[in-house]
Amino acid sequence: MSYCVNCGVELDDSAKKCALCSTPVINPNIQGKPDETPAPFSSEEHIPQGIKKRFIAYIISMIILIPNIVCFLTNAIFKGGFWSLYVNTSSFLIWVIFVFPFFTGRLKPFLMWGLDTVGVAAYVYFFFALNHQSGKDWYFQCALPFICIVSLMVLVYMLWTKCKKRHWLLRSVLIMADIAVSSVVLGALIRNVTNFKSAFDISMIIFVSCAVLVAFLVYCYSSKHMRRWLSKRFFV
Repeated sequence: MSYCVNCGVELDDSAKKCALCSTPVINPNIQGKPDETPAPFSSEEHIPQGIKKRFIAYIISMIILIPNIVCFLTNAIFKGGFWSLYVNTSSFLIWVIFVFPFFTGRLKPFLMWGLDTVGVAAYVYFFFALNHQSGKDWYFQCALPFICIVSLMVLVYMLWTKCKKRHWLLRSVLIMADIAVSSVVLGALIRNVTNFKSAFDISMIIFVSCAVLVAFLVYCYSSKHMRRWLSKRFFV
């Protein structure tokens, strides 16, 4: 058993240098060449096989599917309204967001974008539009257009960031601009459908706030000194 002459840490017989302070090890009492001494650990990489994600996704899908089938058949037999659609729609949205990515192998953002849009639109329709007498008019005149506009903005953001690596300040500018436009659109839709005039005023407050933040972020991006200071300050 040998010890480091510099820091005194205990050394393995095969060590060529101290693991703590990197001091070379020279021990004349060790028989044989240092290269012939077996290493205390294997130098080969052994990568364990990962868990089969698709198999787990199939199991989770069956766990979600079976109760939905039971609920649908029970609802169809006893005819107690359309309550099973609420369960089916919620389960579909959960499956699309959390389970479906395991089937794709690699993350496919544009496919996920399309499925998420359909899932949210169906969820809002079955959960809110069917509960009110004028729910369908509200859905097609307000909710669905707003979902489509927000989904389109998300698509534009995905395409914009995919074409070129963007600075985080520019991404923040686009997000704030999307929020500003979305608030104005939502306020206008709500005012036209429900005659709630204050909705547009509230959306304008949000729009002005986001516009101020956009102007500040644009200034930060245009100033190299400010951009470097923010990057160092927030570690981005």
